[in-house]
Amino acid sequence: MGRAVTWIVWITVSSEFLASVVANNGFGPGKQHWGYSEVRPRAYIFWWLHQAHTQRPETRPLIIWLQGGPGASSSGYGNFEEIGPLDRTLKPRENSWAKDYNVLFVDSPVGSGFSYVEDRSLLARNTTTVVSDLVAFLKHFYHTMSAITMADWEGSVPLYIASESYGGRIAVEFAYALAHAVQGGTIRCNLRGLFLGSAWLSPVDSIAAWPQYLAGLGFVDEGGRERIERKVAAVRDTVGQSERPGLSMEGWHGLQQTIVQETGGINCYNVLKPSRKEIQPQDVESDEVLVYGETLWWYSDTGPPPPESHTSSNPLERLMRGPVSHTLGIAATKRPPWGTQRTAVFDALGDDFLQSSVGTVQRLLNETDLELVVYSGQLDLIACLPGTRGWMDRLFAHSPASLSRPSRAASSRGTGRGTRIASRTTRFCGPGTWYRPTILPPCYTFCTVTLGGHR
Repeated sequence: MGRAVTWIVWITVSSEFLASVVANNGFGPGKQHWGYSEVRPRAYIFWWLHQAHTQRPETRPLIIWLQGGPGASSSGYGNFEEIGPLDRTLKPRENSWAKDYNVLFVDSPVGSGFSYVEDRSLLARNTTTVVSDLVAFLKHFYHTMSAITMADWEGSVPLYIASESYGGRIAVEFAYALAHAVQGGTIRCNLRGLFLGSAWLSPVDSIAAWPQYLAGLGFVDEGGRERIERKVAAVRDTVGQSERPGLSMEGWHGLQQTIVQETGGINCYNVLKPSRKEIQPQDVESDEVLVYGETLWWYSDTGPPPPESHTSSNPLERLMRGPVSHTLGIAATKRPPWGTQRTAVFDALGDDFLQSSVGTVQRLLNETDLELVVYSGQLDLIACLPGTRGWMDRLFAHSPASLSRPSRAASSRGTGRGTRIASRTTRFCGPGTWYRPTILPPCYTFCTVTLGGHR
């Protein structure tokens, strides 16, 4: 795992884009490329490409992975906790996506993971800026990879966008922006579809389903359900009130505290896992709760999380700020250590956090031929299944499902153990009120992961 940099290329695409691109064996197996793209002056996105384990990687699809949060890191969580070639203990992952596909981990928004801004005022404050940064990054990435590999990554390599949690909101907005950029001729891109896991697409629908979901599973009594419902109503009434910035997040934190109090500290990622109050502190994976940024408050009886620190406090942080940072040549620079701006990222996007992107899903189905796959875990509280079904039922109210059957998914997504996942699949296809006969029938597939959690 030692540092063995083979060569470095500096490529300037325009005055706005400058990146250092490193190509070697990288950290772990397979050929890798990584670097920084300056998407706005003094705002930098870090990206890390694991090429497919084939002789000609450019013949395999490219998958962009966007983590949730906002503020969680694709290069850390998505890579080492979920789908990358190594797990957090550096053991090879048997069913890594990088074996068969080119997987591009992008630390977005700026400030997530290894990405950073030189001034906190440059952090994105809405999805429009996040998406604009991603489009700028992708243009630069394509230019870079074409120069390095002499292959047509823009036109010939199929592109898919995969995401988790809040990353699902960014994924659909990003895909819609890309589709229009392609149509307008400002980018070449072979975008084919999206994978949206535990998608935080309609936050109000999700939180509105929490009271009954928790009551139905026996975590709260009738009084607890009513108290949570009152908090949910208060949050719902503040969403979109631009004249009072921060009001919805005040309600959000209050709702979280009520959930903690009424359930005794439920595990919001998987409601059947032990809560912090039921197990020893050393058994709690603090990096897991960091995935959701401010939901550290889920486990807090005393207030917000401590200020960001450059000191590694959990296994993933130690890995990313230590061996990974040194091997990739990041530690030798003056860039901020991995993850030190993540809380600021969440705070900056606070007024955007509870907004819905269901309308963009509708437009993707109306205006493109992209395939969308959404999957949700039965035991996920955050983007709970009843809330997801709520916005989907409205979306497809006039478009009956053409297929609904139990199925076995061959993927090991979310288990990390290479086992099959039991799921139930519903496939929605046109025609319907959202179907335009001038394009291919849109396709939307929804999977419920049996006994699955948030990730």
